[in-house]
Amino acid sequence: MDNYYKTRKFKEVLRKYEDFLGNNDLGMLATEDFADVAQYYHEQHDDEKALEAVNKSLEVFPGSVAPLAFMSRYALLEEQNVKKADIIAEQINDKNDPDYFLLKAEIMIVDGRVDEADDYLEEAYIGFSDDDYYDDMPLDVASLFIDYEAVEYADKWLQRSDETDEDDYLDVRARILIANSNLDEARKVIDTLLNRDPYSTEYWNLMAVANLFDGNYSDSITASDYALAVDPSNGDAILNKANGMLGLENTDAAMALFKRYANLEPDADTGYLMVGLTLLGQSRYQEAKTWLEKALKVNKSSKKPQWQNRTEILFQLAFIENFLCHYPMAHEYLDGLAEVYKDNFSSDLNELGQRLADVDCAQGHICLEENNLEKAADWFEQAVYDSGDSPKILIRIAVSAFEFGYVQYAYDILHKVIYQEGHEDEKGLQCLSSCCKILKKDDERRWAEDKLDRIFSSKDN
Repeated sequence: MDNYYKTRKFKEVLRKYEDFLGNNDLGMLATEDFADVAQYYHEQHDDEKALEAVNKSLEVFPGSVAPLAFMSRYALLEEQNVKKADIIAEQINDKNDPDYFLLKAEIMIVDGRVDEADDYLEEAYIGFSDDDYYDDMPLDVASLFIDYEAVEYADKWLQRSDETDEDDYLDVRARILIANSNLDEARKVIDTLLNRDPYSTEYWNLMAVANLFDGNYSDSITASDYALAVDPSNGDAILNKANGMLGLENTDAAMALFKRYANLEPDADTGYLMVGLTLLGQSRYQEAKTWLEKALKVNKSSKKPQWQNRTEILFQLAFIENFLCHYPMAHEYLDGLAEVYKDNFSSDLNELGQRLADVDCAQGHICLEENNLEKAADWFEQAVYDSGDSPKILIRIAVSAFEFGYVQYAYDILHKVIYQEGHEDEKGLQCLSSCCKILKKDDERRWAEDKLDRIFSSKDN
């Protein structure tokens, strides 16, 4: 779409739209033209003008698909309001339009109902069996699913498409291949796309990501540089290049690029977060804290906060505050982390329990730092409950206890979980061996060390 905005055709559409605003003369503008203008303004970060364009369109073409689809997606993605998005979608007059079905499916996907979206589109596909759109639908659906990283569904629908030489087909295929770590094949597909359009920032960014995932950091940086040569303010290219620099351990260059991204996108938390993480990797805790606090502030004020970013920010801030011995603040950040998990995993109680257990363990560890054994024991008990007696969590508790000198407590857990129940865990076995050495349980120590030797031997082979 970015390339379309640079074409003479779109510039003419934009001129006609501006003339329309000036003298209220519709001219030759179609409803899709209004939607394209709205999308252009949206990508220029001028949502006021974008919404004005779709509202003007609806005055001229009430109930039409393109402007209502834009408004629905705006509610869905910018305002994070699924219900509002669905209400707007239902105002579309032509409910047999393919874009209506794709919009409804997108609402389901964002709402976490990916399986339902696939079933809905399968039913719609059957309904289009006698329609010209039938052959085009698989590629459109595959594009939708890959945009939301629903790789299996994207692959399933793409295999139905016979438009195998289309750029959009190759683009979706490349992204599926990258997601499945078929990086050599992905690069071949991207090369085909770049041969057709060597000035596409999107394709150069795809190449950068493929090389980044493959550990080819220099090649990834080169691809990012090509993208930046086309568009010096391309945010994805800046981030990809920064991550490539991190891969080469050039942290100063990476940090400069992350700061550049933060200046370019001040309302996005990613730049601040990445600067903070880079500083943290250099053990510059106070500076990292400042940047992470900025990231948290931006995340909280965002119209569409990324909960995954917020969890990372909160966890790292808790880690820093704990390191700085600011224990009440560390607990407060972990409390916030638990709330984020509750908000986002209420429909998956098993996943929620595992994530809360991780937070409980961190809370308990900090209590041990504070020499508050009673409170630590309460948190560890909660962790065991939340995790459903997970051996992984029990081992983590034992390791924390051992680090603070509670050898018998750690041994009792590890003896039961590892020695008696047979749950193998490298760190747990190392801790059990250390406990046994202190407690002079030589037979069990030799047993643990023999298990460790076997693990190390299997790694070597």
